[in-house]
Amino acid sequence: LTASAWCRTTTSRTRGGVANDCNMVGVPLAWRSRCTGYSLFRTGLPANLTWQQMVEITRASAASWASATCDENGLDRQYFEVRELAPTLAPSGWSTTGANANTISFRSRWGDDALHREGVIAITIVSYDSFTGEIFDGDIEMNTYNDRTNQLGFEFSTSRLPGPDAVDLQTIIVHELGHFHGIAHSSNDRAVMWPEAGRGEARRDLTSDDAAGICAAYPPTAAPVGVRCNPVPYGGLATLPGGTEVVGAKCSTRPGARGDGFAGALVALAALAGGVKKSRRGRRTSTGAEGVNAH
Repeated sequence: LTASAWCRTTTSRTRGGVANDCNMVGVPLAWRSRCTGYSLFRTGLPANLTWQQMVEITRASAASWASATCDENGLDRQYFEVRELAPTLAPSGWSTTGANANTISFRSRWGDDALHREGVIAITIVSYDSFTGEIFDGDIEMNTYNDRTNQLGFEFSTSRLPGPDAVDLQTIIVHELGHFHGIAHSSNDRAVMWPEAGRGEARRDLTSDDAAGICAAYPPTAAPVGVRCNPVPYGGLATLPGGTEVVGAKCSTRPGARGDGFAGALVALAALAGGVKKSRRGRRTSTGAEGVNAH
């Protein structure tokens, strides 16, 4: 890692103690394939958001990272891609023996466990091999307002100019997809990966700092040779609760990976690896990521 503002999430819980508060210990996290897929959760959308709007915003957010270029001429792109798969009713979590889904969902209950801290707009739960840093699964959950169950939640807007009490949804999804890729927070306050998102502001477009981070994780020169894009999660794609498998081959880890573990919502069984700081400054609110290691 250099003195740039971008930072990578690693397998270690130890903080680096260096400039930008970047963790220099452990193995950086990354997916080990050319692509993976995400699934939108079928229910729970805020009342002001249509399904088609959610589809389009998420597609645009994923495309922002996929199109990041790594050279001065803008020709060489980072090699990893996140593709849209079928919607799911499978909750956050990762199974080593069954089907999985990289779920993007809205959560109308928040603050009921250590993962879902008050004041955090969204979290990304990443399951990974604690020896190799290979990411197996990523789930994004957004803290949505509900007048009965979550009055401290947030109102999400689809406008690039959200109202003073609303949070721009695309800004949040682009940011959380950065964590999904294995990118940590940036100390550049104009970057997508800056840890705070104020109400009424938008920060949808990658900066050169964000691009440098994703290019460090997935440089064009390191693209897996002879590996085709297969966006289906490990174990097949789960579209129903309980991990019902609908497509894909059975496998829990890639050959040679040293992970047999547990992940996702199984917090009682998991050791949190807290790869990313959640900071709260003034009236701003923060986004964040949590890691669940699988060793």
